[in-house]
Amino acid sequence: MNKKNFKTLNEQEKTSILISTGVINFKNRLTLVLEGLSGNAFAKKVGMSEAVIRDYLSGKTYPSLNRLAIIAHKCEVPIEWLATGKGECRLLSESQNRGSIHIPFHNLNKTSNSLADIQSIPFETSLLKHQDCHNDDLTAVWAKGDSMEPTIANHDILIINKAYCKPIDGYLYAVQYDDQISIKRIQNQGSNLALLCDNSKYPTIMVNKNSPLDFEIIGHVVYLLKKLN
Repeated sequence: MNKKNFKTLNEQEKTSILISTGVINFKNRLTLVLEGLSGNAFAKKVGMSEAVIRDYLSGKTYPSLNRLAIIAHKCEVPIEWLATGKGECRLLSESQNRGSIHIPFHNLNKTSNSLADIQSIPFETSLLKHQDCHNDDLTAVWAKGDSMEPTIANHDILIINKAYCKPIDGYLYAVQYDDQISIKRIQNQGSNLALLCDNSKYPTIMVNKNSPLDFEIIGHVVYLLKKLN
């Protein structure tokens, strides 16, 4: 996509592209390559202004290709990893580059059946490379009921990235409302959020953005582990 076409996209489309490509988490990877340096010291290291680095670290702006190349070269990291999180990096531990992690289940104390005995699930980190997730941001939830069938069935397991809570139309999110955790598609409708069910038997739930009482977006669904019959 060229620069002109990108400018014509609305903010939701832009955010969707940044998430799907992994670019949106550039600030997290940049924080990692600082390796403890202050913003001023790092700016001197890469030959840029502290203000520019500060904007990158806050997620306010993203580097141009030539600046991205300079940072990657000065910090001795792969440019593809720095831009998108894809591939391996010497700054990541072995457990982050490969192998598996144990992802805890969310709010086990509210699970009222035998599944509550399972406290975490092992998960291959290689499956998460393109999602650019940080291990500490991940949680797992059990799907309950049939409101999201045929996409999600009862007792399927979903891996949630808690770092992504900004609602984007059509994406799947784990949400908590009325003391329940559910998986829903979200659609922005003016001052309201519509929580959509894939199963047409269930009505859409409307939540007021300005007074979201007893409502919380836990995070974005990044993986679905289906129960085989």
